[in-house]
Amino acid sequence: MKLELQNYFKKPDKGTVLVTGAVFLWVFIVNVSCNSFIFPAIDKILTASGKFFPNVYNSFSSPSWPMFFVAILYFIMGNDPKKVPEIFFGGALGLLMTLFLFWATWQLMAQSAVFRGEPGLMEFKYAFIPVIFVILGLIIMGGTVCPLFFNNASFAYLIAGSISIGKFYYTPDGVQLYAREIGNNFLVFLIGGGIFLCGCILIQKLLIQWLTAQAMKAAGQTKK
Repeated sequence: MKLELQNYFKKPDKGTVLVTGAVFLWVFIVNVSCNSFIFPAIDKILTASGKFFPNVYNSFSSPSWPMFFVAILYFIMGNDPKKVPEIFFGGALGLLMTLFLFWATWQLMAQSAVFRGEPGLMEFKYAFIPVIFVILGLIIMGGTVCPLFFNNASFAYLIAGSISIGKFYYTPDGVQLYAREIGNNFLVFLIGGGIFLCGCILIQKLLIQWLTAQAMKAAGQTKK
């Protein structure tokens, strides 16, 4: 079989390099700013108001991944602004399903009984399987009926949000602690993700408009 290199590699034009580079610079600046300055400051403020948010900074510092997933999904879905509602509705559903996954598995394990020194109804692996079966079925089959909510974004946030589940299962107040973590994720997803994505879209739009204007100007000068 003859390998057609042009099918796998291409030479980008200057406009593509400029737009992509500007978006990359925005992503880098937001990443460094959030992880080094903004999120630590927010966590310290929340910790200082421990009456309402106890131990947030020490144990549940705000994660940055929920906001960056928004931009990643946007580019995976073809840089199409029409896909933005799917990202936010699907992502929100994915985080809520993560919380349901934890709560339902917790109930099947009879975790409260375990901490009274009594055996649980089911071990984790047996409790997890039926719950994740239902959730994945909803996402996959629901996508054929309501893709606004059941889509790649809901699946991505379900998977990423459930990574930290294990550390809460054998904690007496695990449901409350995990709900707090999902709450932090949800706020970062909606507020941070919204700002982050708006920046990406705005940069693209402004640069494309500028490049188009430059091309039209050059074309006009050429005709003269």
